[in-house]
Amino acid sequence: MRAAVFDALAAFERPASAYDIAEAVSKAQDRRVAANSVYRILDLFTAANVARRIESENAYMVNRHPECLHDCIFLVCDNCGGTTHLDDDRLADGVRAAAKQQGFNPERPVIEVRGLCAECG
Repeated sequence: MRAAVFDALAAFERPASAYDIAEAVSKAQDRRVAANSVYRILDLFTAANVARRIESENAYMVNRHPECLHDCIFLVCDNCGGTTHLDDDRLADGVRAAAKQQGFNPERPVIEVRGLCAECG
C-alpha cells in the first residue's frame, strides 16, 4: 500500500491531497482506498522526509532530495496551483532566530509564499 501511495503521489504534477491520492490508488487497484489510510502513510512519508506537506493547501508532494534536511520554502501559485520547493538556509535560520528572540523554541518553520508563478504572472 505504501508503494501504491508513493507512486500515486509521484504521478501528480502539483501537490495532491490525501483524497486525490486515495482516488488515484482506488482506480489503480480497482478497490476503494480510504483517505484515512492514505493520511497515515503520508505521515510516515513526511517523517522519513520522502514527502513534504504544503500546509496552506493541506496537500503533499514528493521530496525530490530526501537526503537534505533543510527547512523548505514553498512558492505556491494562486492561479495554476504549481508549487516550487526551494532551500534558503539564511531565510530559515533568520525565522528560527527571530522566534528564539521571542523566547519561542521553533521546531519546524513553515514558509510558504503565495503569488503567481513565472508562467501565470
